[in-house]
Amino acid sequence: METSSQRSSFWTIAIIYGGLAGFLIISMMIAGFTFMGLESSAGSQTVGFLLMFLILSLLFIGMKRFRDREQGGVIKFSKALVLGLAMSFFAGVAYVIIWEIYLAVTDHQFIGVYTDHLIELKKAKGVSGEALSQFMDKMTKMKSDYSRPFYRIPVTFTEIFPMGFIVTLICALILHKPKFWARSI
Repeated sequence: METSSQRSSFWTIAIIYGGLAGFLIISMMIAGFTFMGLESSAGSQTVGFLLMFLILSLLFIGMKRFRDREQGGVIKFSKALVLGLAMSFFAGVAYVIIWEIYLAVTDHQFIGVYTDHLIELKKAKGVSGEALSQFMDKMTKMKSDYSRPFYRIPVTFTEIFPMGFIVTLICALILHKPKFWARSI
């Protein structure tokens, strides 16, 4: 049976580790825009996903800490999964909130610069005529869609949550084995 202390610790860990992961990921992304320019975002997706995966290792640390300190070194797969999903949710929420603040502070310049850069890349590849016109229409629709918060916020959330889900599955599979890394964090 779960105690109120364990429930409290569960949510504290979910909020702290998840929120910190989301904050670090979006902060690194914004730092990249600031120091390398918004145009760099199109070419740095691989680095961004690698960085996201590395920072989401905080989910592992949070799950392990909960397992070792609150669960006596044992955690069921389902409990680890729920904790990881809660941390992933809070990472997504922190990511979205900070991204929305960044957009507001920069007068929502991101999507215009980003789509203009993608159009320039198409032109550099020699795309022209009807194909370029169709692509430009697609970019215009993307800008229009992105200007609506009810579109933008879920899209932004889904940039991080699926990766958090994958990390959660891996961590839950590893950490439900009590002998794995038995030393306390």
